[in-house]
Amino acid sequence: MRKKTMTKTSHSIRTLSLMMTSVVALTALAACQTTGSSAQGGEVGRQAKIDQAIERAANDADAAGSAQDSLALVEKLYKRNPKDASVATRYARALRNENRLTRANLVIEPFAQDSKTATADVLVEYASIQTSMGNHAGAEAAARRAVDKNPESGKAYHVLGVALDAQGKHKPAEEAFRSGLEYWQGNPSPLLNNLGLNLAAQGFLDEAAETLRKAAATAPNRAEIERNLRIVNALQVSGGQVPSYLKQEEKDEEKKPKKDDEKKNDKKAAIDHDAPYVPPSKPHPAPAVQKASLSVKPIMENDPAVKQAPVPTQKPVSTAAVNQ
Repeated sequence: MRKKTMTKTSHSIRTLSLMMTSVVALTALAACQTTGSSAQGGEVGRQAKIDQAIERAANDADAAGSAQDSLALVEKLYKRNPKDASVATRYARALRNENRLTRANLVIEPFAQDSKTATADVLVEYASIQTSMGNHAGAEAAARRAVDKNPESGKAYHVLGVALDAQGKHKPAEEAFRSGLEYWQGNPSPLLNNLGLNLAAQGFLDEAAETLRKAAATAPNRAEIERNLRIVNALQVSGGQVPSYLKQEEKDEEKKPKKDDEKKNDKKAAIDHDAPYVPPSKPHPAPAVQKASLSVKPIMENDPAVKQAPVPTQKPVSTAAVNQ
């Protein structure tokens, strides 16, 4: 009887010991999990700080006018955050500004095609790249989606206007440009320049010249705007006919040697799009544009290479006709 009691006691002690061991093990496991969570949170915070540092450096490079340095930094940021739509948009814009259009399209297209990530900003950049590549119908479709996403996006209306104008849809393009002015934020010189060219294409040379003068006043260092204004002024004086000296300038411009570095670099980027970006020794040249007659140049925001639109050959139309 006594022996049996001792056995029960021993069993109880062993059970209690096992329970205590389990409690200690669970406590230790919980402590490890807490420590692991803290370590994970610390790593996330560290990575976020690195991203912020890279972004600040890229902003500084932009402010200093160093586009290639900015591109290299934004590429690092993109490779660290390849699924971030806003980072991809900024990287694609930087590539577009350097005329690396194929690579820019590869970066932004997945986000533009996905309804979950296709924000107005993503679609505006995608449309800008499409029109820079000459795909104006695709640019129009993307820009319309951007307007639907954000009806108060001046940039969406702007790129829509450029895409429409390039297809010869001048009146709808004018409406888009004017809507863009209503909601525009920042320096309006690109939009004013393109509205001026649109008005010139419709034959409203007086109003076109006035609009281009406003564009030049807001961006006095933009040589493209000054040239466009000079052409429109010459058309006014000559009754809508292109003066011979401007035709000669056009021929001289076309005779300048063209390089195919951009095409080669874009092809390489399309094949090896994960390769690190190596800044070229010289800026990429603007792609050659075939022109049948004297042309003036639409300006995308911060975009040096956009296809050129033809100057009208019809006689000037009174500015008053615009308001009728």
